[in-house]
Amino acid sequence: MTRAASEPRAGTRPDPRSHPRDFAVLLPPGWARIPLDGREGARAATLAANKAAGLEEPQRSAVRDKLTRTIRQALQDARSAGGIDVLLSLAERDGIPLAASCLISYLDKGQEVPLDVLAAEFSAELSAEGDGAGGRVSLTEAGGCPAVRRRYIDDGITRLDYFLPMPGRPTGFLVMAFGTPMEPLADALVTLFDAIAQSLRWQS
Repeated sequence: MTRAASEPRAGTRPDPRSHPRDFAVLLPPGWARIPLDGREGARAATLAANKAAGLEEPQRSAVRDKLTRTIRQALQDARSAGGIDVLLSLAERDGIPLAASCLISYLDKGQEVPLDVLAAEFSAELSAEGDGAGGRVSLTEAGGCPAVRRRYIDDGITRLDYFLPMPGRPTGFLVMAFGTPMEPLADALVTLFDAIAQSLRWQS
């Protein structure tokens, strides 16, 4: 895996005097971290061009343009959902794209919420929704600290969420929301998602 970190962005990080300014994660080959800082359109074009670079024309241009549109749409959706970063898989297996991503956002609960209480809330929500697809909530560790882990299926998408308390910010959580539509590979990809989340390290 390679370590991905982004430059601190104005307006997206808590006060550096009392909190980490950013974080880094280890990403597997074929994954990219894309900050949603207004420059994601150019980054999408660069990623698509690099991905298609080994192809011959006219296939190279067709693949590059299609991939650029796909990535830009995914990033636009992520920004609309309140994301600040996206971890995106451009990896392939036997020529088949491994569709997977992670939306990273901040959640401020407005008051301090113990992790066991947060986990109980999520468990109750899954039970109320009549989740029959094996939804599970547990206490775990990520970023070297306790966290809440939630796995469930939503409209055919296997989802894995991590809620990490923000150091020095009692009411805030960093949320890592992974997802993949690839049901046959869901368990393997969830294992990969776990590894990415657990590799997180806070940076000043």
